[in-house]
Formats: sequence, C-alpha cells, structure tokens
Amino acid sequence: MQSIGVPQGSTPTFIEDSVGAVCPHWWTEGCGEMDSLFGTCANCLEATANVLEPISDAIWCLGSPCAFPLIFCFDSDPHTNETSGWAVSMLGAPCRRPISCCFAITCPNLAQWEVRRRALGGDMSRYTLWQGQHDGPHCLARYCDGAPITIRSGTYGESDCPHAFLCFEVCLLGGICSPCCSFNVSRNMMKDERGLGMDPTEARQEKCVGFFGECFRNCQQLACCVGCAGCIIGCCAPGGEGSQECSGEAGRASRACFSIAHTLWRGIWSVKIIAIGCMSAQMMHEDMEVKDSLIQSEPKSMEMDRGSNAEIGLDTKK
Repeated sequence: MQSIGVPQGSTPTFIEDSVGAVCPHWWTEGCGEMDSLFGTCANCLEATANVLEPISDAIWCLGSPCAFPLIFCFDSDPHTNETSGWAVSMLGAPCRRPISCCFAITCPNLAQWEVRRRALGGDMSRYTLWQGQHDGPHCLARYCDGAPITIRSGTYGESDCPHAFLCFEVCLLGGICSPCCSFNVSRNMMKDERGLGMDPTEARQEKCVGFFGECFRNCQQLACCVGCAGCIIGCCAPGGEGSQECSGEAGRASRACFSIAHTLWRGIWSVKIIAIGCMSAQMMHEDMEVKDSLIQSEPKSMEMDRGSNAEIGLDTKK
C-alpha cells in the first residue's frame, strides 16, 4: 500500500536536526524491532480505517434532518404527560401553526426575536439581557476576578432601547448559538411564568442530543489523538518504512473519525433546529390561546357588571 504519511527524505532539515538532537539513532532510523512494531501498528490502523471509512459513508443520513426521528428511540421523563400544560403538544404545534414553525426553522434569528417579545407579553420594558438567566462570570472571569467577561443584565441600558438589545442578543451575542441561547431563555421564562412543564418530545430531544453530543466529543478526541500520534511517529522516525506506513494509516483513521464526528455534528444541529421550530410554534400558539381566552372573558365580565348594576338600580327604586 502506498504510504500517505511523510515521504522518506522529505522531512524538513530543522525537524531532522531537532529530532536528531533529542531522539536516539535506533528510533530515527527505524531499525530493529521498533520498525516491525510500527509495521504491526500500521496493519492494525489499516484494519481500523477500513471499518471507519464505510461507517462514515453509511451514516450520511444522520447529518441531515432525517436524523430527527431518532429522538423517539429515547424515553421521555416519567413525570411528563401528553402536553404538560401546554395548549398544544410539541408534535401537534407544526400542524396548528405551520407558518410559525417554518418561520422559526428558516429564519431562526427573526423568529426568536418574535418569540421573546411574545414571551414578555408584548411589554418590552421587562426586557433585560438574557432575562438575567446567564448573569455571572463567563470565559476568563470564571478563573480570575476582574477578567472578562462578567454579565450583569439590566446594567447596560436595555430599557432605553430594548428592541436593539434583543436583536443583538439573537444575532450576535452568543455567536453561532445565539438563536439557541435566546430560545432557551424564552422557553424557560414562559414555563416559569405560566406554570408549564416539559413536553415529552422535548425531553426525548434533549436526551438524544446529549447522547450523540457525547459520541461527537469522543470521536473528535480519538481523531486528534490518533492524528497527532501518527504525525509524531512520521517526523521522529523518517528513516523507517514501518514508521512511515504507520503514520500514513494513522492519518487515514484520523480523517475517518473526523468525518464521523462532522456527520454527528450536522445531525445534532439538524435535530436542534427542527425541535426549536416545533417548540417555537408551540410557544406562539400558547400565547395566542392566552390572548383569545382574555378576549372571550371580557364580554362575560362586562355582562356580569351590567347585571349587577341593574340589580342595584332596581333595589334603589324599591
């Protein structure tokens, strides 16, 4: 098999000098039992790569919205019921509010701006940065007092221009995860203020994302370790055929692991975006149901007031 590692004799001079000053000749020349050991490792890595490459090609569907049905492989929490207090379930929301669901999936930033406004009941004077749910030290501030960044919502002048701050929050403040962070804040706030629970499908989605997120991290770590080890062997033993073959097969296995990790990463985001679309539609429907119930209760209260006033008037005449 043709080696795809560092070709013999192509190692830069400064690396050869550095390696020669540190490593013994029996290592750099790849002679004796070490070279045969590297050859055995190369055979093992080749077998591993032959397994990982078909897997990375076969699971391409997991890196697309087709991965969403996998959430039903996970159980919901035992304390959740069909709706957990919501006016419509998470799975029923796209049918009741299809435009809202499609809007949240295709334009997540704009949709989360509207979701937060509705969660606040249209009263933007209540808005603060992340509604105070992410206050405290972040990044370097967790390890060193006075270092950036420490968030203190309500101290940045949000009340002067809440619409601009909310736009900044859903578009830029959390980087690529800005819509997700903003959605989580709105979801938690609506649950707390209206006494709503976790939807069973929401619980399944969280377990699914957590499981495949752990698989993603493990694949990344394995790919990094195998790739770095192969690179070190290829640079430190440029004169051995077995070492160069081992380096090449390590790189091949590392690329296969990275391919699997990338597929899992795309699948995780596909599931999250679809789930956010369904739950955003659920939250918008909940808001509309509350408004409709308030509108329907007003005429009844007015009729009751009129009736009581009429009774008072009759009593007065008597």
